[in-house]
Amino acid sequence: MRSISGPSAVRLSGLFVTLILLAVVGCGSDRPYYRVNGKVQFNKDDSFARFGSVEFRSESEPIVTARGNIQKDGSFTLKSGRYSGTVGGWHTVVVLQPVANPHRGIIHDHGLEAAKKYGDHRTTDLRVEVTEESASDLLLLIDELAK
Repeated sequence: MRSISGPSAVRLSGLFVTLILLAVVGCGSDRPYYRVNGKVQFNKDDSFARFGSVEFRSESEPIVTARGNIQKDGSFTLKSGRYSGTVGGWHTVVVLQPVANPHRGIIHDHGLEAAKKYGDHRTTDLRVEVTEESASDLLLLIDELAK
């Protein structure tokens, strides 16, 4: 068997690494990106979330996530890396609302807080299909509150 060394070996190993990275990362999704915006609302009293963030994770491409901060009126706009929005298809959705510990003397009136299950992609029951028609004015309804 013939071994390769020197500049040819460096070029071949560089090509090999590039091919491996393309296989792992992919060349980008062939699905379209949609600009996604909406609001987070609590079913209990129809009030809107006042703080936190939302994260959408593609069910067919779990490495693809999009995030957006929840504004004081409950609204959010998603961004995925340098793109506005996220890829089309089904997504699991988490609502993250970190709160200050009241036992440390820091208390804020942030309104209602979502139950812990909404903060993890494995336990959330929020799912959204992102399509051209559904991408605008999504309403994420939170049924359970933090205890």
